[in-house]
Amino acid sequence: MIESNNAYLAVASSQFFPSLAADVSSLQTDIPVLKVAAEALDAYLKETPEYALTVYSKAIEQFPDHAFFYACRSIINEKLDDEEGAFYDYQAAKGLDFNYYTFLEWLENRPFEQESIPGVNSQKELLDHALRAVQEFDYSYALACYTEALTRFGADADVLVYRGRLYMRLVQYDLALADFQEALALQETHFHALISRAKLYLAIREQELALVDFAAAIAQEPENSLGYEERGNFLMEKGVYEKAILDFNSLVTLLPEDFYVFALRADLFEKMENWQYALADYDKAIEFNPYYSDLYAYRAEIKEKLGDVEGAIADRLKYEEIEADED
Repeated sequence: MIESNNAYLAVASSQFFPSLAADVSSLQTDIPVLKVAAEALDAYLKETPEYALTVYSKAIEQFPDHAFFYACRSIINEKLDDEEGAFYDYQAAKGLDFNYYTFLEWLENRPFEQESIPGVNSQKELLDHALRAVQEFDYSYALACYTEALTRFGADADVLVYRGRLYMRLVQYDLALADFQEALALQETHFHALISRAKLYLAIREQELALVDFAAAIAQEPENSLGYEERGNFLMEKGVYEKAILDFNSLVTLLPEDFYVFALRADLFEKMENWQYALADYDKAIEFNPYYSDLYAYRAEIKEKLGDVEGAIADRLKYEEIEADED
């Protein structure tokens, strides 16, 4: 069960971003990070952007593992035409929580004119409209279409997952979680609801809950590669290499001719400093996709570690050759 004072859930769900200018006047909370977020937004609304920048920088010092404050400072830096500072903060937010990357991307590309819900006769038409809107960064319209579909055609686990995923892109984590919970109440073994909720749990640092959902999803669809990939990537990121390798082995078994899974496992072997196994996987990845230039660069590094200087030079030349052809 999620703690009621989960700071990552609370601050994202507050939507206290400078670009959205939410009302902070009535906020009452015991969550320190949320108080600071409200104070920073209040400073932005009442003072200059330069002052707000200072406030957000202090917030980052106080809460360095919160993508929220980097995203806010990136927005302020954009307003101050500091492209370098904005990009640094954008990258920092992305590294801490990838959903903030999609949020900032949406801020940059969102349309400001709101479309009205179309007069359609089927759920499929509404979902088609929503899909098109997502591709055009019109997330507000897409959300309205999903909500209309649920209102007119009844509760549907798939539609709830679609809407929940979109709420995640907007870092509206409370609403996303509610949709995933409702989807699983309708269908407790819904694979994509379990995977999506697991990814949300990771975003709010509820890692044990995420692992439970990953395990349930994999048990439900053991032939679906997505569960192994998502859990394996998480385990690799946390340095739990011996467990991650089991998931990547499953990926290779399920997708024996997919260059990506061999490259993924090679990266893990590299982190484990198992150079021979990494080399073998890069060899397989290149066999299945000989035109992906980065693979040669990665393999060159492994060959160099193994003392194959000539092989490393040859791979780097191949990398440059492919890059030149693509230019």
